[in-house]
Amino acid sequence: MTSSHIETVPSQERRNKRRPFIAFGLAVLAIGGIGAAATSAAWTDNGWFSASASAATFDLQVSLDGKTWSQGAAKTVDGVTTIDVKVPSTAYANLLPGQKRDVNLWVRNDSSVAANLTKTVGFAEGSTFAANPSATLSGLAETLAPTGQTGSDDQFLLSLTTPADWTSANVGKSGTVVVTLTATATS
Repeated sequence: MTSSHIETVPSQERRNKRRPFIAFGLAVLAIGGIGAAATSAAWTDNGWFSASASAATFDLQVSLDGKTWSQGAAKTVDGVTTIDVKVPSTAYANLLPGQKRDVNLWVRNDSSVAANLTKTVGFAEGSTFAANPSATLSGLAETLAPTGQTGSDDQFLLSLTTPADWTSANVGKSGTVVVTLTATATS
């Protein structure tokens, strides 16, 4: 009888021969996986948006007649500050005790946005009056609408009032009333 010997456990020699094939197979699979990943990454797409942006326009203008408009800017030349919109000197000339005189003024918002207004009125430095007349503004809107809309301009009054007991120390004296309107842009 012949006996055959069946090897059930691979010999060490066979195992050593299989290792390079297994390593090669794993390397091929790894490279194939990277190739598959690179192929799937090729499917990309983008989307873009753009939008124009612009700043609002903002310009406050003043007028003595509601027709001719100016910036009303203060200018200083050789240390002397002047304002380019002056109420005619005849409006408040020859003041007497107990008088009130009014002058109409206009303001316009020539802007693309609304404007909130604040105001100051008073006598500039250098007044020679012993007691300045009272200077007030009345009827001025708090907010002006943008250009082209109702309420983008406004008429108001500048009033000077002398007291009934205005002393004779004011005879021949003078001063300059300055109205400052400040606009703040608002949406």
